[in-house]
Amino acid sequence: MAGEYGCLNGWCMRIRLVFWLCLLYTSAVAQTITRGPYLQLGSQTAVSIRWRTDVPTVGRVLYGLSAGNFTNSVTESASTTEHEIRLTGLNPDTQYFYGIGTSEQVLQQGTDNYFLTAPQKTTKRKIRVVSFGDAGMNPNNNQTNVRDAFLNFRGNTTTDLWMLIGDNSYDGDDASYQVNFFAPYQANLMKNAMLYAVPGNHDYSNNPTLQASHTIPYFSIFSLPTKAESGGIASGTKEWYSFDYGPIHFVMLDGYGTRNVNGSDIRFYADTTNHPQAVWLKQDLAATTQKWKIVYMHFPPYTQGNHNSETEPDLIAIRQRINPILERFGVDIVMMGHSHVYERSYPLHDQYGPMSDFTASPSTYIYPKDNSTGRYDGSASSCAYKSTSARKKQGTMYVVAGSSGALGYNQNLNPHPVMVSTQRTTGGAFYFEVEDNRLDAKFIQPNGSTYTIGDQFTVMKDVGLTQTITIPTSQSITLTASFISDYQWSNSANSAFSATSRSVTITPTPGATATYIVRDSKNCVQDVYTVLSSDMMFTMKAGNWNDSSIWSGNRLPTKADVLQLKHLVSLPDNTEGHAQKIIYDPGSKLQLGNQAKLWVNQ
Repeated sequence: MAGEYGCLNGWCMRIRLVFWLCLLYTSAVAQTITRGPYLQLGSQTAVSIRWRTDVPTVGRVLYGLSAGNFTNSVTESASTTEHEIRLTGLNPDTQYFYGIGTSEQVLQQGTDNYFLTAPQKTTKRKIRVVSFGDAGMNPNNNQTNVRDAFLNFRGNTTTDLWMLIGDNSYDGDDASYQVNFFAPYQANLMKNAMLYAVPGNHDYSNNPTLQASHTIPYFSIFSLPTKAESGGIASGTKEWYSFDYGPIHFVMLDGYGTRNVNGSDIRFYADTTNHPQAVWLKQDLAATTQKWKIVYMHFPPYTQGNHNSETEPDLIAIRQRINPILERFGVDIVMMGHSHVYERSYPLHDQYGPMSDFTASPSTYIYPKDNSTGRYDGSASSCAYKSTSARKKQGTMYVVAGSSGALGYNQNLNPHPVMVSTQRTTGGAFYFEVEDNRLDAKFIQPNGSTYTIGDQFTVMKDVGLTQTITIPTSQSITLTASFISDYQWSNSANSAFSATSRSVTITPTPGATATYIVRDSKNCVQDVYTVLSSDMMFTMKAGNWNDSSIWSGNRLPTKADVLQLKHLVSLPDNTEGHAQKIIYDPGSKLQLGNQAKLWVNQ
């Protein structure tokens, strides 16, 4: 007889039992992570964690401030094999530990499962970035040797960002990514360094149809900031994008994909007026106020490796049409791959023609014109490169680092003359640290079971100050070197004075003037401070009353200050100024804005 729901002879019960056994089986076997985890879309308050499982399951991320002590979790809403969970509401510049798995169990966790949220733009801490170029293959174990060399180099330190410079997979399909990218890295660097990438020609499978359609696994594998989630100008596409990390602005470009412009499928360097990537690039670089600007793209404008920038049309076009844009906006470093060597240029400007132009007159194209190697290691002509935070042409370094996996060069080509360093026979990874206004870069190469530094250079920004400072009689002032290095202080009025700290506090003799000099031990950079002990402040240049840099005290006047105006000074609308007394030199003038008030001796 049929049961209540039409079941016969217990078949409903059996069907239900089979159903629950299937669910139990699915849960039991979904214990294999086949890809990842890897970290994407990092910001000051959020991060995405991605991984793949062998069978569909509902994924979950647990996280907290110490390994194994998870105080928060986020669970997916549906079962899938491709997992991506967004963690939000995080604290800036904080290390979190995490575990991944299902709602029933944790499949992976450990002390090396962690991520760092991005620091504030004003951070002074050291930021560590590693770049792997053409890493999607492993000839003669070069890929794994380079990986291990970097892991040995970094030791127990954290890596903020891991940047891929294209040709991340040499077949471009998902299976190739699995074998040649995820398998070598997912047990180490991939777990704990925020990952960003640009595509290369091999990611597009060197296929003209795919470079126009962009239907390649690269764009589904990587989650990238298209909406300015971490600063920059929103691009609306994964093909190109930008983001900020601390004081650094990163720009990521696609040199191989095409867009239809005026009826033709072209790359962005073919038409820098109308191609949307070129238009966006100029807007993005014009908008950023970050101290450091670093650009990534796959194709190099200068190389003599297994590619030749003298003869290949794409590379020539980039040099002639893209380099002027990057240099005009003060880009510090351009990171590239494609050529399976390491090459690092002098800081260059305007070198858009053939390399014979450079050979004929190197000083025309090098900034500064001192031929320094930039190694900053005490060797001859090795002082650090110097630049400013200004958005202007002042020397851009071009670095080819395309030997993190692939390796090889054309033996008929000599090293390119714009290059300070060329490493052809041993691969490596390009690493740099930014600490406020100092950048230190190293090319890390395998050397047996350890590593060696094949090249290095240092850049300092906004250093070498010369300032005149007036302070009230009998008051003290703290002077701080503009640069990060070692320090040797001296005083023109007191030969016995010395110090080796970055800052010194001094109390000048009343009515006296003394010059304090601080320099590094390599005699590469120095600041000069002339300190006047006086009850009078004076203007150093024309400008806004509320701009401290126009005043000799490098501060705004107070009602206790006697002021001597030597220039034209304006007090802006709806603001107030104070002074005990004002003395006007011939030709000086004070302009009061609308509703501005100046209080003298009050």
